Amino acid sequence: MMQRCGPVQPGPGTLAILGVLALDVPVQPSGAMARRLAADELAKQVYQQAKPGLAQIILNWVAEFVSDLLDGLNALNANLGLVLLAALVVALVVVAGWLVRPRLNRKLDPSAEVFADAEPLTSAEHRRLAAAAAAAADYPGAVTAQFRALIRGCEERAVFDPQPGRTAHEAADELMHAFGSLAVPLRSAAELFSGVRYGRTLPSRQDFERLRNLDTDVGASSPHYRDQPSATISEL
Repeated sequence: MMQRCGPVQPGPGTLAILGVLALDVPVQPSGAMARRLAADELAKQVYQQAKPGLAQIILNWVAEFVSDLLDGLNALNANLGLVLLAALVVALVVVAGWLVRPRLNRKLDPSAEVFADAEPLTSAEHRRLAAAAAAAADYPGAVTAQFRALIRGCEERAVFDPQPGRTAHEAADELMHAFGSLAVPLRSAAELFSGVRYGRTLPSRQDFERLRNLDTDVGASSPHYRDQPSATISEL
């Protein structure tokens, strides 16, 4: 049975928009004023981070709609025009946020998939790619290939099973359970890999060499699983 809900109360964001409009917008806003308000709203950083052209598409549509709407309100109560404009700005914020959120979430994702877009290579083949990239001073490519070599090597040794879609942090968490003494460098390696893959980090040769040394240390160590869970990346 559906429950009866009381009237929806406007949130603080809506009240703030209405307050600003009441102070700054003429009683009967013009089409030009509406276009300027829409342009100011869409100039905010959150819209500019969306895919190219999205803000402009929304702006063009809103400007045309608002202009046509307000041009037809000349004979109506002036307060109605103000209320409609306020409602339209709120709707614009909600719709634009819904369109932009998936892209922003991808940018904020803390961990990259290890083998996304990668050829099904062996650990030795990944290591050769890493060495070749490092020799060419392509350290982003070298770090990417070296981290993949580390993870592939552990799969080949049956430290853990291959898992499509496994992220760098997920892999590091599992390896930290098997190689507790290497937990800190494993965490750092996952963060480095994700930073490089998402373009947040520009690695140096020293970063590549630390990762290569970690690959060697993991390969030389035997996994020791403990009954109780080990610390995860978020807990270190």
